[in-house]
Amino acid sequence: MPVGRMRHLQIVVGRIYHLLTKEAAYGPNLHHMDDFRAAQKLEKSLD
Repeated sequence: MPVGRMRHLQIVVGRIYHLLTKEAAYGPNLHHMDDFRAAQKLEKSLD
């Protein structure tokens, strides 16, 4: 894993992604799916 700012951003995106997946498992709705897709898009852009 890279060191510095990029590593920090990857960790933050990973935490958001993880929280959204847990939340979606309990009560899926369309608003969460938009957030989930935005987090996925951001995660892919960091790679």
